[in-house]
Amino acid sequence: MLGWWYSAGWQWLISRFIGNLRAVGEIFSVGILLKTWFAPWKQIQSPSSFQNFLRNAVDNLISRFIGATVRTGMLFAAFFLTVITIVLGIIAVVVWPIVPLLVVALPFLAVTKAGL
Repeated sequence: MLGWWYSAGWQWLISRFIGNLRAVGEIFSVGILLKTWFAPWKQIQSPSSFQNFLRNAVDNLISRFIGATVRTGMLFAAFFLTVITIVLGIIAVVVWPIVPLLVVALPFLAVTKAGL
C-alpha cells in the first residue's frame, strides 16, 4: 500500500489534477468563447438593407454587446473555477505524503486527548 502511495500514487494524483484542469476548459469551452467573444448572441443578426441600415446596425451592435457580456461572465466563471482547481490541487499535493502518517497519528492523538 505505501509503495503505491509514494510512487504510482503521485502519478495518479498529478494526472487527475491535470485532467481536472482540462475538464474545466472543456466544460466552459474556453477556446470557443475566446474565438467568438464579440460575435452576435446566438448568431442573431438583422439582414442589412439600405433602407433599414441604422436600425439593423443598432440591432447587430446590441446583439454583439449581449454576446460579449454573457461570454465575459462565462470566462470569469471558468477563471474562478480554474483557480479553485489549482488551489485544491496544490493542497492535495501537500497533504498527499502526510495522509499515511495520519492513519497512525490520529488514533494515537484521539486516545491521548480523551484521557484513556
